[in-house]
Amino acid sequence: MKHSFLLAGVAAASLALFACGDSSPSDTEDDILSSPGEKTESSSSVTEDESSSSVSEDIPKGARAATLDDLEKNMTLKGLFGRDIYLATGEKHGLFSLWIPDTAWLATPSDFKDGVLNFSQGAITSIKIDYDAIKSMEKLVEKNSDHSMRFIVNEDDQLQYSLDGGEYKDVGETSVKKNSSVVWNGDSLASKELFCKTGENTFTGYSFYKGRYVATDVVRNAEQTNDSLVSWSAGYYDIHRGKLLMRPLFYSSAVYALVSASVSSDYKTLTISAEDVSCTLSELKYNEVPAADLEGEWESDEGDLAWSLDLRTDRTFEVKAFKGNENKALKQGTWDVYGNQLLMKVTGCLGGKCTPAVMGSVSKWKAGSFFNYGNSDPDDPSIPEDWTAPEYE
Repeated sequence: MKHSFLLAGVAAASLALFACGDSSPSDTEDDILSSPGEKTESSSSVTEDESSSSVSEDIPKGARAATLDDLEKNMTLKGLFGRDIYLATGEKHGLFSLWIPDTAWLATPSDFKDGVLNFSQGAITSIKIDYDAIKSMEKLVEKNSDHSMRFIVNEDDQLQYSLDGGEYKDVGETSVKKNSSVVWNGDSLASKELFCKTGENTFTGYSFYKGRYVATDVVRNAEQTNDSLVSWSAGYYDIHRGKLLMRPLFYSSAVYALVSASVSSDYKTLTISAEDVSCTLSELKYNEVPAADLEGEWESDEGDLAWSLDLRTDRTFEVKAFKGNENKALKQGTWDVYGNQLLMKVTGCLGGKCTPAVMGSVSKWKAGSFFNYGNSDPDDPSIPEDWTAPEYE
């Protein structure tokens, strides 16, 4: 069954393809969250030279590109921005963070390919202290910037880093004192659900997969028999230095670019911005859907329309619908699968106004044959639920 969004956009009838308009939130560090969270601070503009900088492809003689195995859970980047900055990797599911403890922290998803940490999708939380180091960290995630950090293991077996092709400096090991009152390991949340009370009749549910999460904001009616979905977000998560970090990449309405929280060791309390909310814990039961099983072309004839869906290996997609020769729907963007949740971020659509993202559960699937997609698309026409693979001669 499809959910009804309170903040949904409407489909336009124009036959031209435009970027999504007012119904789509901007993917910036200035977005505002519709559920509790910490605001991220916008950064000062980056100069042309800084924004065009990139990591040098050259690796010193005798050195090799670092791998995830070379990284510790907690490290020190010596001499970064004129001081030592801490680097955390958590459970190594693709979320990295830089820290000035109790002052500023930056989180960024990255595949760490060839030992390179990219900051293009990063976000920062900081308090108002006039540190040059904070300003430099903010510039790493400035909109349209292209900053990267390369890690190598040199000929002396020393792990080193270089920011934007600069001088290589040593990476040191460090330790962090654990707090037994909070969950410390991100994998402890995997396959769990937290349902947290955020208001008199409002709740946020968090579904945690391996390094990924989906959060849903709902309103429960007075009889407590039905929940209405208001908004949702999904992205990377991990626990670094005792903080639960959530970096949304898919969302139905404007969100904070980075949410920082802590989870009590009994999973009964979630603390965000010094505010405690009570939660109930349950096991998350689902059948894992490999993204490779969904890659390829699919078709549907729902609603007397001829639908086609192309889920490409580069994680871009295109879905369109025709009635005869008339184009009735067209959406383009990026996609991914978290557990059994198929997520689509819409970056372009027919007419320019459409829902910014679509989420739904995949069930009854067989690679290369068929799948069911019970999704949240509020547009008219909406993305079908039943898809089959086309037949070819």
